[in-house]
Amino acid sequence: MEKYIIFCGYVGLKGSLKIIESRYDELVGYFNKIYLDSVACHIRDRGYYGRYLSPINNDRPEIKPVDIDSIFAGFIGNVEDVTQGGILDTLYNFAMSHRCGFEIEMKKIPAVQICIEVCEYFGLNIYRLLTDGKLIMTDDPIDDCKYLNDKGISAEIIGRLSKSLDKVIVDKEVTEYVNRPTEDEIFKVIKYERENIIGN
Repeated sequence: MEKYIIFCGYVGLKGSLKIIESRYDELVGYFNKIYLDSVACHIRDRGYYGRYLSPINNDRPEIKPVDIDSIFAGFIGNVEDVTQGGILDTLYNFAMSHRCGFEIEMKKIPAVQICIEVCEYFGLNIYRLLTDGKLIMTDDPIDDCKYLNDKGISAEIIGRLSKSLDKVIVDKEVTEYVNRPTEDEIFKVIKYERENIIGN
């Protein structure tokens, strides 16, 4: 049976927060302060996985932080943590270890707009940036996404596994293949205290 890929969380959110914290004085001169602080605000209120609604519009409901451990308990064996190197490195390593390929659509990978803009400011690839997220490999993606969303988790179907060994991004004008893992993009901006950056 075909396996689909669900991504839970927001790509590059953890790395973006660390960059904002490290380079705040520089960034606050370029971005609106409320807009910039919305990243830290979201993580404080909803964690890295909770659905994002802009605090500028005051439309975030008062919901308790997401209880990650209990929510993902039923997916044991089909879950991969997305951490250092971001979502592309995690997908690549998963495919190599399971001798399979994948097809993903980049436009379906959830991202917070301010994180996209911070990455553009520093010239970073958000898909290879430190992330606190999870990938779920499932044959029932619609029901699983509904379950996760009902629990307050940001969860989107981003692609599928394939029997081919090709690791493909399918929503580009030209077919693009995912290359082997590289150093996390965060180290282009924050060059010191490497272990502390990744571990915290």
